[in-house]
Amino acid sequence: MSGVGNLVFIEEILNKTVYMNILKQSLNQIAEKLHIRDNYYFQQDNDPKHTAIDDKNWIDETTMSTSIYTKRFPDNCSHRERRKVQPIHNRHSSLKKCCPLGESLSMSEEGESRALCVSTSRLLQHKVLNVTLYDNCIEDMETDINLPVEIGNPCNTSFLYNNEDDLFFVVQDGSLLVMDSHANETYSMENKYCLDIENSSGTTYAIVCITAVQDHINRSQILIVGILMLISIPCLLLVSYVHFRIKELRTLHGMTLSIMSFCLATGYFLYSLVHLFKLDDRNIGYAVQFFVLSYYFWFFCLCCNVCCNIWIHISTNKRKTQNVRLLYMGVYCVTSFTGSLILVTLTNQKGLPGMPSYFIQGYTESIRESQRYFIPPVSTLLLLSFFVMTATFFGFQKYKKRGVCVATKQNSDIDPPSGIKIYEEVKKDAKCISLLGLILISTWLLEIVTFYSPGPQIYLILMDMINGLQGVFVLLIFLVIRRRRTVIFRWWNDRGSYVVEKVELDTLN
Repeated sequence: MSGVGNLVFIEEILNKTVYMNILKQSLNQIAEKLHIRDNYYFQQDNDPKHTAIDDKNWIDETTMSTSIYTKRFPDNCSHRERRKVQPIHNRHSSLKKCCPLGESLSMSEEGESRALCVSTSRLLQHKVLNVTLYDNCIEDMETDINLPVEIGNPCNTSFLYNNEDDLFFVVQDGSLLVMDSHANETYSMENKYCLDIENSSGTTYAIVCITAVQDHINRSQILIVGILMLISIPCLLLVSYVHFRIKELRTLHGMTLSIMSFCLATGYFLYSLVHLFKLDDRNIGYAVQFFVLSYYFWFFCLCCNVCCNIWIHISTNKRKTQNVRLLYMGVYCVTSFTGSLILVTLTNQKGLPGMPSYFIQGYTESIRESQRYFIPPVSTLLLLSFFVMTATFFGFQKYKKRGVCVATKQNSDIDPPSGIKIYEEVKKDAKCISLLGLILISTWLLEIVTFYSPGPQIYLILMDMINGLQGVFVLLIFLVIRRRRTVIFRWWNDRGSYVVEKVELDTLN
């Protein structure tokens, strides 16, 4: 018996659910209309909608038909011409995942127009194919390839594919192979994409860019900032060396400043190597993040040291013994290095890039998420440093009101000659730290504005140039403005044999 079945109008995206509803409503009805209810062949190709387990089970259980699945792709590509450009696996090849490790997509209900990352127990398990490309034909070499995972959504605007309605695969060079499920022999290769699982449904989505975030940075901009960082490195190393080498400067304040300068110098050195010589930044990025974060932690400790001096040791006339200095230094080391290590570990566990946000503007949610363990912690440290320096300011005001700093008062809490010298030294340290803090906070606020509210690229480059000169600022503030040159010159001329007078520098800090 032959004839024409029912005509079904499809007014929405045809996915496996819509397809199955059509079968339930029409298949048996058409079979009865054509008088073939008890015996017929139902033929379809191996489109993902047709081969879904629910569809196959329903056909087998509720119809008297026999399902035949025809092949939609040729067995081999021997009759096709091999393409000149082939995907090649190399050390930079990676599978692009939209959300950090341990997180997946949560699609909004408004047409799936916005996707957010949420915590999940689902794992992205997507097979990587080793393929050879031919004209309108693809040959799977059937060899196993494992690719590292790169985190981030690079798209401004995008197409959305899912594995229920579309065919897509990751190939050996990390590109996404998108196959047309309706026109059997056509396909495309996409480099700007990301994959992830939808949290509630378990569907794998591929976000393919229509327009991608501009990740190309002018080489001259990289060179300028890299050169400024290289200029800062010897300045920072000089500050670190003189405060570590010269006995009169090797105080608690000096050692804290020395380690802080060394951390920033190391971070700048590694950062410059990566960008100037185009090195692989996957592992080096975590080292850069560690040292730059340590720099901000040590700056916070520097502020705390001055605050403790004015509120505890000067006000109560309690000098720091050697054991107290060691205790302070131990607390500073544990706070700075442990805090930085924890943040770097969290960054690594989430699969996020460790490289700090220089040269980056947060065009997309994914880019902003990539800096979750750098920008918020640094912002928090600078905010806490501001509060500590504010407390230090009120400490100086309280000290003045008590009249302890006036040399003519004989009934002061501490011995006037030594008390005044100690007070003046701490006051100079506080002024220098406040000046550096003003520079750090101002540039960081502008850096955040250019990151979260992307504007002209020139503003971002200007902020990166100022950050690249931080080593010069540290040198000018703590050696030139602080007037350490007399101590340094005497030490240099006598190679440490000359003893600096106590009038010039007290070793309380």
